[in-house]
Amino acid sequence: MQFVFGFLGGLLGGVLFGPINLSAVEITLKKNIRSGLSFSVAAAMAEMTLATIAILFGKLISRRIEEFPELKLLVIIFFLILGLYFVFKNDKPKADLRTGGKKSNFFNGYILGILNPQAIPSWIFILAYLKSAQLLYLKSWHFWLFIAGVSIGKFLILSIYCYLSEYINKHVSNLNDYLSKGIGSFLIIVGLVQAIKYFFF
Repeated sequence: MQFVFGFLGGLLGGVLFGPINLSAVEITLKKNIRSGLSFSVAAAMAEMTLATIAILFGKLISRRIEEFPELKLLVIIFFLILGLYFVFKNDKPKADLRTGGKKSNFFNGYILGILNPQAIPSWIFILAYLKSAQLLYLKSWHFWLFIAGVSIGKFLILSIYCYLSEYINKHVSNLNDYLSKGIGSFLIIVGLVQAIKYFFF
């Protein structure tokens, strides 16, 4: 059952649009499905790392967030900077992008996954819920089953995004033309919404 809980956590955590699945979509559309899947493998490994950190240090992190609500500003800044990067970056032709190596896709996936500010708070919430429902047992090999479920669940949902992107790209013309601008605008809106919540509510 611990594998199932980890799997569902990884799956549900990747359903909502965020920097990771948006990046997987962009890489798939602008390069190819293999590049998107390589990115997804690395992002799933990063999710596994962050879930482990949440399990081991969740209580400490929760206290720090409560003691220093200014940490939420880092999340706002992250979304705004990443959004501006997507909006203003110069897109290379698809043929040139395909020359990028598998290592760069994997490396970018892991780094962006680790830097995702939503992940650890989300896992702290999921773990707290499972504990309150007395469903969580992470002793010995149960811990590794849970972590394996997290990684596989995350990879599965990102793979679905990649394959859907590939399918849509084959049936919709000029989809790539404004992709980065659309992703950037979405991330900026998320950052602004978080800023409004922080300063006014």
